[in-house]
Amino acid sequence: MAFPGTAARKLLPGGFTAARTTVAGGALSFDLDGGAGDYFSGLWQLVKAKAAEVVAYIAALFAALAEKADEVFPTETRSETLRQWLHVLVTVVVPAVLCFLVLRCCWRCCCAGRGARGGRRSMAAPGRGGARMPRGVFENNPRGYFRDLRDGNPLVY
Repeated sequence: MAFPGTAARKLLPGGFTAARTTVAGGALSFDLDGGAGDYFSGLWQLVKAKAAEVVAYIAALFAALAEKADEVFPTETRSETLRQWLHVLVTVVVPAVLCFLVLRCCWRCCCAGRGARGGRRSMAAPGRGGARMPRGVFENNPRGYFRDLRDGNPLVY
């Protein structure tokens, strides 16, 4: 099934004949037996037309990106420019990212629960069948916790 001169077919660049033949040449077509074929044929033609438009858009996008890359990295200075960008990446970006990750890890592992986040750490409540409770509540009064446990009082914090 071919496209009868739709705008989507005109958008396909000449260098992308494989994409055009795949979409328009029938590689995506199927036949339905019975009355359902007539019902879905218009829908299938619309889907194929939209697929051709998407392929054309993606092809044009990659062509524009390739042209832009040639503008940014002309062939005469391509290796020199890439070497400069690699130097900046290795000397500035990588150390900054590593410092950020180390500080974040240190904050999560070492500093969590201290300072402003003091009461947020939790623990399994002893003798309560896996119930969780704030660690600060238990550490402030362990004797009172076990007294309440023996008396059968509910876990309140």
